[in-house]
Amino acid sequence: MAHDDRSAQPLSIGVDVGGTFTDLVVYDAIRDEIRTAKVLTTPRDIPEAIFKSIDQAQGELARTRYVKHGTTTAINTALERTGARTALITTRGFRDVLELGRGNRPDAFDLFYKRLPPLVPRDLRFEIGARMNGQGREIAPVDPVELDAVAAELDRLGVEAVAVCLLHAYRNPEHERQVGEHLRRCGKRFVSLSHHLSREWREYERTSTAVVNAYVGPRMERYLETLGARLGEKGLEGNLLLMESNGGVMTGELAAQHPVYLLESGPVAGAVGAAALSLELGYDKAISFDMGGTTAKCTLVNKGEIEVADIYYVAGYERGYPVQVPVVDIVEVGAGGGSIAHLDEAGSLKVGPRSAGSEPGPVSYGRGGTEPTVTDANVALGRLSPSGLLGGDMALDVEGARHAIREKIAEPLGLSEVEAASGILRLAVVTMSAAVRRISIERGHDPRDFVLVVSGGAGPLHASAIARELSIPTVLIPPLPGHFSAWGMLLADIRFDTAQTLVVELDDADPAAVERQFRVMEEEAKGRLLAAAPGLREMSFSRFADLRYVGQEHTVRTPADGEATGEGWKATLQRAFLDIYAQRYGHADPRGKLQAVTLRVVADGRVEKPRLSSFRSRVSGPAEPFTRREAYFEETGWVDCPVYHRDALAAGQALTGPVIVTETGSTTVIAPGDAGEVDSLGNIVIRVSSRHVQAARPERRLEELA
Repeated sequence: MAHDDRSAQPLSIGVDVGGTFTDLVVYDAIRDEIRTAKVLTTPRDIPEAIFKSIDQAQGELARTRYVKHGTTTAINTALERTGARTALITTRGFRDVLELGRGNRPDAFDLFYKRLPPLVPRDLRFEIGARMNGQGREIAPVDPVELDAVAAELDRLGVEAVAVCLLHAYRNPEHERQVGEHLRRCGKRFVSLSHHLSREWREYERTSTAVVNAYVGPRMERYLETLGARLGEKGLEGNLLLMESNGGVMTGELAAQHPVYLLESGPVAGAVGAAALSLELGYDKAISFDMGGTTAKCTLVNKGEIEVADIYYVAGYERGYPVQVPVVDIVEVGAGGGSIAHLDEAGSLKVGPRSAGSEPGPVSYGRGGTEPTVTDANVALGRLSPSGLLGGDMALDVEGARHAIREKIAEPLGLSEVEAASGILRLAVVTMSAAVRRISIERGHDPRDFVLVVSGGAGPLHASAIARELSIPTVLIPPLPGHFSAWGMLLADIRFDTAQTLVVELDDADPAAVERQFRVMEEEAKGRLLAAAPGLREMSFSRFADLRYVGQEHTVRTPADGEATGEGWKATLQRAFLDIYAQRYGHADPRGKLQAVTLRVVADGRVEKPRLSSFRSRVSGPAEPFTRREAYFEETGWVDCPVYHRDALAAGQALTGPVIVTETGSTTVIAPGDAGEVDSLGNIVIRVSSRHVQAARPERRLEELA
C-alpha cells in the first residue's frame, strides 16, 4: 500500500452505501477495536452520508490507511437509464448485434415479451472497415480518415462516452488500441475498449459489456473524483479502494475507468464476510443471506470460497444486458425492510419489489411515508422496539405503522390488523426463501446441509422463519449484522481476474502450451496488482479452466491448480469437472469428450485485515433481560418476550425462544421453540426446532450419478 507506518495510520474504514442506510465500520489495529456508524442514506448527495458516518464513528481520516467503499451508483445508473449519451464503434456488419443478441426468447410464454431497449440507439452506432480474422491476423487495417469522420460525427451529436468492440479483439486487440488512441486525441470523452474488460469470445456479450461500461463511466468517474477529492480535503492520505463484483477491491483510479466491475459492489461484501466467518468456525457449507432495506441477497459459500459466475445480467436474464465480467454468484430479490406491501389489480397481497428507501422510508420512520412496509409489519407485531432504531436515536411511530396496515391492507381484505401484518411478513419470508432455493436447490445443493449466515439490518428479524421454511438446522447471526457488509469490505483483498479464450479438446491440449499461457496471465495479473499497491508483499494465484462436453454451448468453471504438466494434469482436471458437473446437474458421463474453452487466473494481493477475535465478547457472566415486550408469532399468538442487549451477552449464554435481541444496527428474533447460544466470537448460533427440520438426504457419490 502507499503507506506502511502502522502506528501512524492504524485505522481502516469500510463503508457500504445502501438504498436505505449507509453503514460504516472503523477498525483500530492498535487497540484491536471496532467502531460503527449507521445513518440514513442521502440519495441527492451520497458523500454527505459517508462523511456523517465517519464523524459518528470517530474515523480520523488522517490516521486511516485505506477506505474501502461499496457503492450502488453504477448499477443504479444502468437500471434507471440515467447514464451518459453513448455511442458504439464496431466492425462493419455488426452494428445491430445489440438487438440481435443470442436470437433467443427467454420467456417463451409471455405474449407481451420485450427486451429492454439497447443503451445505445441505432443512430449512435458506427461501423468501420478494420477487421481481424478468428486467429487474430489482420484482414483490413484501421483507416485514420474513416476515424476522423466518425469523431466529427460524435462531436456533432454531443456524445459523452464511446464503447469500442471490434471483431476478434479478444485474440488480437491491436485495432481497438489504435481506435482508442485516435478517439482520445480527437476530444475529451470517456472511451471504453472491450479488450480492457474481457478477453473472451462471444461478440454480443463483449459488445454489451463495453457499452454498459461506457454508459455508466462518466457518472462514476465524476462521483469517484468528487469523493476522492473530498476525502483528501478531510485529511485522507491513504488509499480509496472500491469493492468489486468479484469479491475483491480495486483502486479508485482503476474503478473510474472500469466501473462495470462495480455493478454488484455493495452486495458481495456480505458474502466475503460470511466466507471468512464460516471458514474460521469450520463450516464447510454456508449460505450467506443479507437482507437490507431494499433487497435480500444470498450467496453460496463452499469451504470458505465464494462461487463466482463469469457473466451477469443487468436487470435480469430475461430482459437485461449481459456483462461478461467475473461476479460473485448472487441471487437477489426485491424484499427488504423497506419493501412496500400493496394490493394488486386483482386484490391480492404483494410485498415488493418497490421500496420506500430512505426518503420517505417506512411509515414508522415518521419521515412522510404513507405505504406500509415489512418494517412497519415488524413494528405492528412487537418485533421492533417502540423506542426506536439506531440505539434509540430514531424513534418509531407504532400507531402510524398500524394505521397504514389497517387502512391499506387489513380493511380492504377483511382481515384484522394483526392478520394483515403477519401476512406481510409471511409473504416476505416466502419470497426470500425462494431466493435461497434458487442459489441452492436449483444448483444441485440441499439447503439442509448448510448453515445460514444471516446479516443486514433486517436479516436477523426473519432468520428463524427462513430457516424453518427451508429446513435449515443452524442459523448464524454474526456480531454487527447491520454493519456486516461494511465489515466484509475490510476483509477483502485487492483482486484482479484475467481470462483468455483458448478452444481445444482436452485430449488434444498441449500441457506445455497451457502452462505458458497461465504464466503469461499470472505475470499480467501480478503487474496490475503491483500497480494498484506498490508496497504489496503477499500475493496468491488461483487457476481455472472453463470446460464443457464437446457439442455443448455453456461451460463449467473448473479448478486447475498446479502446473499443467503431462497427462496426469488432464486426468485431474477431468475428474474435477465431473465432480462439479454431477453436483450441479445430477449426472456426469466419464466417457464424454471434454473441450477447454477459456483459461482463467484470479490474483489476490493480501492486505492487512481485522482479526475475527476483535468481536470476542468482553462480558463475563450471563446477562438478564433489560425489558420484556409482547410480540406476535403465528404459532403462539401474542407472547411475553424477554429482550436483551446484544452487547451484554456473554460467551456461552443460552437463549430459549421466543427471545428478542437488540443492538444499534439490527434486531434478532429467536422464534418460539428455537434455541440460541452465544459462541466465543460473539456469534448468536440458533438451532432451529427439530419439528421444523426434515432430515437431509445422504450424499450421493459420482459413481451413482454417472
